[in-house]
Amino acid sequence: MSFRPNRRELLTAAGVGGCSALAGCLGTLSDLDVRDVDDGDVGGTDRTLKLGVMQPITGNLGSVGAPIRDAAILPVEQVQGEIDLEIDYEVADTATSPAAGVKGAAALVKAGYPMVNGPSASDVTLQATQQVLIPHRVVSCSPASTSPTITALNDAGLVFRTALSDSLQAVILAEQAATDLGHDTAATMYVNNDYGWQLSQAFSQSFRTAHAGTVSAQVPLDEESDSYAAEIDEALADDPGLVVVIGYPDTGTQLFSDMGTKMDEVDILVTDGLRDGGLHEEVEYPIDGIRGTAPLVGGPGEQFFSEHYRKTYGNDPGIFTAHAYDSTAVLLLANAYAGQNDGTAIRNAMQAVTNGPGEVVEPKTLADGIERAAQGENVEYRGASSPLSFDENGDVTDATFEYWEFDQNADGGITEIDRVST
Repeated sequence: MSFRPNRRELLTAAGVGGCSALAGCLGTLSDLDVRDVDDGDVGGTDRTLKLGVMQPITGNLGSVGAPIRDAAILPVEQVQGEIDLEIDYEVADTATSPAAGVKGAAALVKAGYPMVNGPSASDVTLQATQQVLIPHRVVSCSPASTSPTITALNDAGLVFRTALSDSLQAVILAEQAATDLGHDTAATMYVNNDYGWQLSQAFSQSFRTAHAGTVSAQVPLDEESDSYAAEIDEALADDPGLVVVIGYPDTGTQLFSDMGTKMDEVDILVTDGLRDGGLHEEVEYPIDGIRGTAPLVGGPGEQFFSEHYRKTYGNDPGIFTAHAYDSTAVLLLANAYAGQNDGTAIRNAMQAVTNGPGEVVEPKTLADGIERAAQGENVEYRGASSPLSFDENGDVTDATFEYWEFDQNADGGITEIDRVST
């Protein structure tokens, strides 16, 4: 049986249960005050929705972070002027750094933003949420944080994500390694943070248990290193048939440049963080034929989102851009339905506006959906990235992945090979 709270129940829960759930955490950062909700800013359409955006505009994920940021603010640009509500948003650059993420989160909390689109990198999300956002009752919805660790956070239900957990991607990676590429031995090379380590561990377990494969080495990569020559030698020491590389575009640029012609001697399989056609221009050796996996965009609003993104920015949407659009759309709907800029009330509305039942809202009808939610009507958002239902941990439950390869002659430098479901 599902329970769908109405607005009165949401406001009551926010006032009673929300504070007690976090009573031991508030005030972790002494210079921040938890913002009290203005009684004049509750309910109806004559109010302002406040949204923070935390994305990596610079740093290791800068090349993909800027398009994700653009997608995150696209719903605001789309509905502003089409609805009676106002939307106030502010962007913080996390610089693909946990320290910068914590600083940006603190600034948004101090400015009174009760909900955040982001962060993207898993290690940034883990630090920013635990140190700042959770203690100060701010809801976050990440479009790109995929670490399984996030599922188990003691987060009082405040952390959501539209991206799929890497525990699912690991299954797909192992399946392609064994069945498509035909290998029973592999090594992993992973960016040395929670995202890299967790995905390396999950792939290794799936490869061993589901396919009787052998993982000869799991080699961490320091993001600040000027050379990965020693790490490459370690990974290739036992002559694995396959190397799984888990990292970001900057990591891949350095690694593939250091591997050089050794890339011709071993199959390489990469993950979503390296799905960037721009690597063709950054690596002096050909990378055509290197294959990878990435969460696939497949929601009912995919076509509308893609066309709207191209029209607005003049570029094709990239990895996690649809997820970023959905994160903002859901947060706006939840804020409107909750009727106040209070993180606990917004948290309580997140599943109410996604898991149904209610008037179906898609990206093309988002403005109407926000108006309906603000008037207390039940709405059910169906997104661009997926149909978008959250489980009890704030994770999405629909899992389809793209199996792709680098192809310099293809539009965007990437060719889709197949679509795979878990």
